[in-house]
Amino acid sequence: MKVLMLSKDVKIFEKGSAVRGRMVEYGRLFERLHIIVISRGFFVNETLSEQVMVTHIRVGGILDSAWKALAGIPADSFLDFDVITAQDPFELGAIAHRIAQKLDIALQLQVHTDIFSNCFTHRNFKNVGRNLLARRYLSKADCIRVVSQKIKNSLVQELKIPGEKIIVLPIFVDTQKIKEAKPILPKPFDFTVLWVGRLEKEKNCSLAIDAFAQFARNVPNAGLVIAGEGSEKRSLELKVKSYKLEACVVFAGWRNDVAGYYKNADVLLATSWYEGYGMQMVEARIAGLPVIASDIGVAKEVGAYIAQHSPSSMANLLAQLHALKLPKRQEYQYPYQNKEDYLELYKQSFEQCLPAPLENLKNAPK
Repeated sequence: MKVLMLSKDVKIFEKGSAVRGRMVEYGRLFERLHIIVISRGFFVNETLSEQVMVTHIRVGGILDSAWKALAGIPADSFLDFDVITAQDPFELGAIAHRIAQKLDIALQLQVHTDIFSNCFTHRNFKNVGRNLLARRYLSKADCIRVVSQKIKNSLVQELKIPGEKIIVLPIFVDTQKIKEAKPILPKPFDFTVLWVGRLEKEKNCSLAIDAFAQFARNVPNAGLVIAGEGSEKRSLELKVKSYKLEACVVFAGWRNDVAGYYKNADVLLATSWYEGYGMQMVEARIAGLPVIASDIGVAKEVGAYIAQHSPSSMANLLAQLHALKLPKRQEYQYPYQNKEDYLELYKQSFEQCLPAPLENLKNAPK
């Protein structure tokens, strides 16, 4: 099978990045994987492996990007792809649909965020437009990959998409790496609340600080460790200062060794306005760490303690957990036994887009 992929993730060009490594692994599943990255900036086209080629195209309007993407494909391979996949159902979905029509190939769209959450579109006109794009193009896809059962359910209910067209397949988590990680934390506290993610508005770290401030009033030597970077960092530091919690809150930056943080904390707090998946919650539960979250992403699926999206509700659950008054959760069982099984499912997520099994296509009369 030959796959054409549209992405916005420039980390594919970053040597040693997890994203680049995943693309090379995915490439082993196919005869060829050609990735077109549409973004700002300037990046050099590369061959990542014998099967994987990545091409960069400067961002433009949707139709402009579609034609540039087509131009970026070698002319002799225009009719040589079996399926095109887009890593979002928005702008990339629109481009992928146009290319799928042009090349007469199958279309897979991926959904990595909760596009039907009220918080996704609240006061965000760009996301309102993206929601409309998703509604239009998801119904045109031959198959859809989502990262949680919650998103699958929403597509079935909101768009009446048949469930058999949707496969639930998140990004693979290396459970062995998490279980073997050495416990670390930047500062010893008697009770450590951990927050992990990008310091951006949609991740809502501000709520974690508000909830911790209420909780910490009655818990001496409690600490909040924030592992992440982003544009909101300065305003979050000022909020911590306004609460006079500088000694209790640690901004640890982005961590490649965050698995060790899971092993040494007492609870993970997840406060995003919306999530498609929530890998930090999965990783925390694999490490044996309890999670407090609102009903976002896979929170219920991994057995998180569910709070209202308010500081008082989350602070109350933190206090109950600290006082050992919450029922103990069963050990979380990650659904994928090993990477080989996962990669086989990944390959199947493309095969189900085709109108007939690939072997039948190859053996069909010319």
